[in-house]
Amino acid sequence: MMFTYYLKKTLRDKGFVFWSLAFPLLLMLCFNVTFMGPAKGEVDFDPVKSSVIVESESAFSEEFVTVLTNLADAETVKSGNMGYNHAIVELVDSASLEEAEKKILDKEIEVIYLVDGENEKIDVKVGDGANMTTLMVARSVVESYRRNYMIMKDAAMTAPDKIEIVLASISESVPVMKAKTTYLGDDGSSANVYMWYFYSTIVMGMFFNVTSGIHTVFDIQGNLSGSGMRTSVSPTKKSKILLSAFFARYALACVITFFELFAMNKFFNIPVGNRLFEIIVFVLIGNLFSMSLGCCFGLFAKGDENARDNKATAFIMLSVFLSGEMIVMLPGLLEKSCPIVNRINPATLMNFAFYRLVNYPTLDGFWMNLVKIFVATLVFLTVSIMKLRREKYAAL
Repeated sequence: MMFTYYLKKTLRDKGFVFWSLAFPLLLMLCFNVTFMGPAKGEVDFDPVKSSVIVESESAFSEEFVTVLTNLADAETVKSGNMGYNHAIVELVDSASLEEAEKKILDKEIEVIYLVDGENEKIDVKVGDGANMTTLMVARSVVESYRRNYMIMKDAAMTAPDKIEIVLASISESVPVMKAKTTYLGDDGSSANVYMWYFYSTIVMGMFFNVTSGIHTVFDIQGNLSGSGMRTSVSPTKKSKILLSAFFARYALACVITFFELFAMNKFFNIPVGNRLFEIIVFVLIGNLFSMSLGCCFGLFAKGDENARDNKATAFIMLSVFLSGEMIVMLPGLLEKSCPIVNRINPATLMNFAFYRLVNYPTLDGFWMNLVKIFVATLVFLTVSIMKLRREKYAAL
């Protein structure tokens, strides 16, 4: 009876329903519209009209021009391992930067590559009307070339006898807009960088349940509200009230997450793999973590219930942002500059856990990340229970 009461009370909370259910689904809908091709691995496009301006000559600039020339040749692309049956770029001659900029304003070309061979630097300029595919092609070409050129330089220093093989590899094959992970799961799905946005949204939806933990604490705390008075004078054991309030919200949070996973897979065609047991464990631990964290916020943060909700939501949004929800490359940048952030950020741990669960052949990294989250959950629950046991209702 008490479980049903708290279940209905939670369902009547419009804020909870919006942030935990509606907002993640709306965000996935936006991602689907934006990345409807890339997210499904069905990217196709017309050759991107491009001009290359070499500001200073060097081996770096010469090889880049060779790469673009190969990408502009349909037969070379078809015979390569890029997976396309047409040219990637269409090279348009421009005598100078001024001429190229005029052409981009007149929409005769879409991309300008400015190559500083002396400093081994490539800048990309695109027209105001460039779409996302154009940006992705340009950035992919440049980043792939930079990475392969560094391999070439290393080969020249460590294995000079193999330099010709490396040069041929760079000139004939530059991956464009392909998933960084190519492992095929048991269900035939393949990893794709754009899926990270969807997986991160699932984690964000779970973490928004931190407010449920805060509300659970307020439901059983002694305070001057009507519900606080009734809770304090009720003959029902406080532990029973706590468990009913907690698990009613916890069960609802898990149901919502499973529904979001179903919607992501069936409506947006984002693979979730077929490891059902691991998915269930992932959802159970993720929601348990967010609610236990919410209990700590409800007990130790300052301010009224709304103020604590706001503080917890701000923390979650920061955690989700650092995990790459808005900028997918951010975890990689943090790994280079400040790896400790990725090690302690719960959203990053959960995102990597789910990504590995769906796309990796082994589950070592998945279980390692879940163990970290579960340990943190046990700490939060233990601290919350000890704090609640010591609280007394001061006045009626």
